[in-house]
Amino acid sequence: MFVIPRWVSVGLGMLLAAVTLAQAPPPAPTPTPVPGSMEERIQRLEKLLAETRAELAALKAAAAGSPADARLAEIERKIDILAQEIEAIKMADAAQGTAAPAPTTQATGTGEGPAVSIAPPTGTAQDAGQRYGLGLSAAKVYGLKRGVSIGGYGEVLYQNFASKSQHGEPSGAQDQITDLRAVVYLGYKFDDHFVLNTELEYENAVVASDKGGEAEVEFAYIDYMHSRPFNARAGLVLIPMGLINEQHEPTAFLGARRNDVEDVIIPSTWRELGWGLYGEAGPFAYRGYMVNGLNAEGYDAEEGIREGRQEGSEALAENWAFTGRLDYVGAPGLLVGASVFTGNSGQGRFTPSGEKVHGATTVVDAHVDWRWRGLWLRGLYAHTWISEADLINQLNGFVGDASVGSRQEGWYVQGGYDVLSLMARARASLVPFVRYEEYDTQKAVPFGYERNPENDRQELTLGLVFKPIDRLAFKADWQQRHNAAGTGVNQWNLALGYIF
Repeated sequence: MFVIPRWVSVGLGMLLAAVTLAQAPPPAPTPTPVPGSMEERIQRLEKLLAETRAELAALKAAAAGSPADARLAEIERKIDILAQEIEAIKMADAAQGTAAPAPTTQATGTGEGPAVSIAPPTGTAQDAGQRYGLGLSAAKVYGLKRGVSIGGYGEVLYQNFASKSQHGEPSGAQDQITDLRAVVYLGYKFDDHFVLNTELEYENAVVASDKGGEAEVEFAYIDYMHSRPFNARAGLVLIPMGLINEQHEPTAFLGARRNDVEDVIIPSTWRELGWGLYGEAGPFAYRGYMVNGLNAEGYDAEEGIREGRQEGSEALAENWAFTGRLDYVGAPGLLVGASVFTGNSGQGRFTPSGEKVHGATTVVDAHVDWRWRGLWLRGLYAHTWISEADLINQLNGFVGDASVGSRQEGWYVQGGYDVLSLMARARASLVPFVRYEEYDTQKAVPFGYERNPENDRQELTLGLVFKPIDRLAFKADWQQRHNAAGTGVNQWNLALGYIF
């Protein structure tokens, strides 16, 4: 007999409370646009629409119950379609970068003061990702004429674990709730060409010796904006792989937790120091960087290359790597592409027997993301090859089934549908979704070592995401977590996520 855990009532209460937030206060007035500009033309169309709707409402009231009533209803439906098309024009314009959002605050004083952008982000996460390699809020600084940009995001996560593993043994797992992430984006646009962008993050609320919290710089770089096909970037950059690493804001993905394939096989959030180019040419978007290589001393059997990330902190730079990405973005709502990271990871180290470790590491992925009306589908496949895994084992003192995987692999498919998209003029969204993923950090091991079946994992996630507005998400899901050793532990998750 299935018994609903008592904590579910808390989740339902959160969801009901979230519904009340759907009636948010109206946005601040938009500054007067330049005559003849795109913004001015859109505002005139919107004003005309409002006047037409008011006139139509009066006529409809007068014609109530008459044959003309049905005709007026049809006209009203067409007006709604026109309004949706105007909104689509605005979104496309924001994505193309031809109409940057106006700042809500302008510094005063003598001369031209710097703008401070605190306006809500526009466009979509997919638009921002394909053009700048960033999430929606992180890309706000590019919309300024010049000056300071402030944004950010946060996540609160509750995890409730099953008392027994898949084979019926006590799991020993303890339920936990944490302020998972609190992030501030600070950017500065110096002029039309130079942009500074940073992400400052706190994890698990407190940085202390008896806590698991961290304070870190997720990225910090300078862009040189030359043209749509050609731009340069240097500093601490996000590795352009997969669908989560660059767009990791909680409103940009389904699920209370990021999927595990893009947490382990592609170790999000993954960033390194380097420089490179990015841009768009025709229906394609690209990014390519030279960055410091991974450090094989951090590799292990369970998490693969994850702890080999150097994160810009006194990173060893004996070995360098190339990372690149190419996406097809020529159809609205569709992104299809592939990415790669390749380079040595030995960083000048030697085994106890004196052999130099090169540890060439190559990660590749193929990904697709498709959004059409209320439907959202995505999938990803990733594979890692590590040469000299036996030497890395010797370097780290690994024996038996603790071996680093010479090959690592993972994939997932996911689908969701916004049921509120079926309602006319719905502001909120409600997305039930399902995700299935498999990954193995020891798909193959060197001769003389063994695979640990606990590292061959499968997960099924069933969940629901409610957004009263597009920048606020309430999430609930259930995860069935299995592995080949039979020690997987299922769990329930609740999460609150926001961006600004």
